[in-house]
Amino acid sequence: MKRSILLLLLIISSRLIFAQDLTALIDKCSPSIFKITTYDASGNEYAVGTGFFITASGTALSNYHVFQGASKAKVKTSDNKTYLVENVIGWSKESDLIKFTVKNELSETFPFLKMNSVSPKQGEKIFIIGNPLGLEKSVADGIVSSVRADDKMGETIQITAPISHGNSGSPLMNMVGDALGVVTYYLESGQNLNFAVSVKNLNILEPINAYKFPPEEGQENVVSTNNNNSTNNNTTTTTSSDIYSGSKVTFCESVDAAGYPVTESTVFNITSGGGNVTVYVDNGSTQIQSTGLIVDVYKKGSSGSYDQFVETKNFTIKPTLVATYFDYFFTTAGDYLVHVYNGEEKWINDGYVTIKDKNGSLNIDYNDPSSTFYYIDSKVNFCTELDYLNSCSNAGEVFNISKSGSYVYVWVGQDKAMKTSGITLDIYKKKGGDYNEFVETKSYTINPDKSAFYIEYTFYEQGDYKFKFKSENSVWIQDGFVTIKYK
Repeated sequence: MKRSILLLLLIISSRLIFAQDLTALIDKCSPSIFKITTYDASGNEYAVGTGFFITASGTALSNYHVFQGASKAKVKTSDNKTYLVENVIGWSKESDLIKFTVKNELSETFPFLKMNSVSPKQGEKIFIIGNPLGLEKSVADGIVSSVRADDKMGETIQITAPISHGNSGSPLMNMVGDALGVVTYYLESGQNLNFAVSVKNLNILEPINAYKFPPEEGQENVVSTNNNNSTNNNTTTTTSSDIYSGSKVTFCESVDAAGYPVTESTVFNITSGGGNVTVYVDNGSTQIQSTGLIVDVYKKGSSGSYDQFVETKNFTIKPTLVATYFDYFFTTAGDYLVHVYNGEEKWINDGYVTIKDKNGSLNIDYNDPSSTFYYIDSKVNFCTELDYLNSCSNAGEVFNISKSGSYVYVWVGQDKAMKTSGITLDIYKKKGGDYNEFVETKSYTINPDKSAFYIEYTFYEQGDYKFKFKSENSVWIQDGFVTIKYK
């Protein structure tokens, strides 16, 4: 009897602790989450949803379908302030995601959620805050039922937390308040089958940069955007902010003594070791009025979209300049999109450039497995567990092993067949500042019709390792990096 009472007290105590933790998290996260109301061309209310800030300057996320067919949108924050949606930065119809900014005339600092792209585990506790059926600031909690790979949407997270219309765009949060995904849909034919799209899918957002919203199904997409299939496109679009309405981003070999571009072009040749290209940001006769530039670089993938994120670079500039420039080092051939923002993350403009090899020939065939471009979308993941699809369920970059050795799964995959029956793996260990200590070469036989494969590799020593995968024809597929530590 005493044991039963003790067990009951422990259960009640654990539930009280969880409730207190959740209460504190709600207080912490709520200010970052807002209600979205969209309007049609006549000014009538069109739809209601939820969104949340992901930067202090007012960049936010929601669902693509919340904005679809609308002409205008505004957000209402938890402290009842209203802001107009100013600029759509990007979207993905397939993943049902949209990224945008709000009009921040007073240069306010917004509370925002930190994003966590590590896949949650089954049974992990989660919660959401949203506006179901217009009921503002509603909270629901539950657990992760499963993490699934959807061919169109990407990674989705199935949850037990109940959702309704109006929850669309709500952040799915873990028990430290990080955003794991964006609540998207539920299955009406089932019971409590609810789904969020993982924030992992943000890297496939198609750049938009225009004050236009997704059109209704069947309507022509009238969004003004530079993101098309032309690799020699140097036209510019106009932002919703007048300060950068005359801006443009061009590319050149260098600048002269007066600071003007020399030999502008949209195509440049580099050696096999890479090469610099000067990126020129011209704001016409208006001062840039920022002490910094934030530059996001994307590469065109096999789908024809600029969906391969390369890196973000930051540059310091003088705010009184009407034009400035910086050198960017391209390491490989391809078609690139360069997003340029000011230091406050206000979009200035985009530039497009084609980088060719030293022979001046690009010769990209994304369907030819004898070319490394066939594997441009491939990934390498490391984990200690595989799910029912034989994909990493707990991918990471750091793993602990015993001094007697422990194995780690190494997963390699892409969205199409590997088209090679043999894999060669060269393994290197970091020595000094580079991966220049050769460890060993391993060979594997795989099914060429499969889009992914995995191996078990046993580590015996701690350190930083690089895994270089090649096809049976010695075509480079992808590299993976992992850190091994002793328990």
